[in-house]
Amino acid sequence: MDSIIIYKLLATPAAILICILLSKKWGAFVGGLFGGLPTLSGPISFFLTLEQGPDFAVVASYNSLLGLIACSATAVLYPWIAVAGGKWWLALSGALLGYFALGYALHFLPHSYLIVIPLACLSSSIVTVCLPKLPVQQYSTARPRWILVFQLLWGSAMVYGVSELAETMGPEWSGTIMCFPIMICALAPFAHANNGVYAALMVIKGLLTGWIGTAVFSCTVIVLVHGHHIAAVYLCATCSALFVSILCSLAMRYFRNKSVTSS
Repeated sequence: MDSIIIYKLLATPAAILICILLSKKWGAFVGGLFGGLPTLSGPISFFLTLEQGPDFAVVASYNSLLGLIACSATAVLYPWIAVAGGKWWLALSGALLGYFALGYALHFLPHSYLIVIPLACLSSSIVTVCLPKLPVQQYSTARPRWILVFQLLWGSAMVYGVSELAETMGPEWSGTIMCFPIMICALAPFAHANNGVYAALMVIKGLLTGWIGTAVFSCTVIVLVHGHHIAAVYLCATCSALFVSILCSLAMRYFRNKSVTSS
């Protein structure tokens, strides 16, 4: 577990930095798309599966799907609180309360793939429908340089805190906590504070597109991990996640451009 925490402490700032650079070059949506992919959980799952075996991989992937569903509350509440006039700290606090409330409620669900897999795969679509509808706006991606350093440190601090929280709360919560919405917490508040509500909304929309890939990744591992070589399973899961995320991203961009043209 210590080696996993060290990996996440090192990998999280790198992932956040890539998201920031992508956002600066191509906009908050593209940065969010990368952040929503299993860039952190995927490698961790692979190494744990090598150590613990396929049965562990199935349990871990199932818990990842539960965590992904719990993140839906964060993704919905943050932009609505921001649109209502809440500052970034209020929007973040309310969104995280929603995450823990939904995560707690999920523990009362029966252990059923027929319930959890469809919910996880549809969660991004459901959240997208529930997001506030804002007119298309131009927004700046500029930010003070000192914020970048603070953002990287903030992401690492959250990883450490969440890892410690997972151990304290025990196995029932550990799977859900390990899918804590770190990327939302590390990207949306800074976009909100520096570039406005619309920029934060675009970050979240990008993350949602990446979430589809994360759900596909976990489902692929659950289906294939028994009876197949582990490396081949995770390669297939990674390719499937990337393919689905890119496809959904192109579809969303097409419909967004179409709506702008028609208006």
